[in-house]
Amino acid sequence: MKARNYKIPIIYIVLGVLWITLSDSLLRSIESTLGPETAEYTASLKGIFYVLATGFLLYFLIKQERKRLTQGDNKRMAEIVDKMNNLIIISDISGKITWVNRAFVNITGYTMQEALGKTHGELLYGPKTDLEVVKTLSQAIKNKEFFSGELVNYAKGGREYWSQFNLSPMFNAKGGLEGYISVENNIDDNKRKEDVIVQQHQKLKAVSWLNSHEIRKPVASIMALTELILEESDQEELKELVRYLHQSTMALDLIIHQINEEAAVK
Repeated sequence: MKARNYKIPIIYIVLGVLWITLSDSLLRSIESTLGPETAEYTASLKGIFYVLATGFLLYFLIKQERKRLTQGDNKRMAEIVDKMNNLIIISDISGKITWVNRAFVNITGYTMQEALGKTHGELLYGPKTDLEVVKTLSQAIKNKEFFSGELVNYAKGGREYWSQFNLSPMFNAKGGLEGYISVENNIDDNKRKEDVIVQQHQKLKAVSWLNSHEIRKPVASIMALTELILEESDQEELKELVRYLHQSTMALDLIIHQINEEAAVK
């Protein structure tokens, strides 16, 4: 245990000993000044004054110690939050930014000084920011409610990045609104993966359509021509049927090439 943890009991003990040692002399001086009729009250006054003085002292010292501990906890918490990989933005009740962590500075390029006093919209929003999400977010802020969403934000210099954020109102011990805290994640990698999945899905749809529609035509022609060739005996007619069969085969080969191109992952 640190030495400062003994501060309150040591001061209390020292002052208590001083009061017990010196109070009798002080009270005798009062009696000699005010007269013997006050003697019956001095003993009570001694106890009352001791209780009041020590009570006030304890209250003051305990309050100071709690303040010191709270400040220490807040400092440690700020150090922890500052080292987080998430972007942390704290705003006042009017939406003005009052604090950002190191991750915010690293990802957006804005310094703490550049961010202070700005709103999210003034600093981070741009042409591709979804205004419907912003509208819903504004309503949640108005209602002092939690809100989670995704937005395109803009770093310093205009670079776009996707942000998944959770914004929460902050209340004091009395329930009064003190501001808002936004915890954000850069989800560019997730969005790129989503784009790849969408592209693959579109290719699969194209392949499925080719399989179910285009490929049937040449296959049906080949099957019909094959039956006719097996039954035909005239050489001239046979040559004409073989020529049509070749055309249908080439058409089928072309469609297969198209399917392979559509299925290829770029």
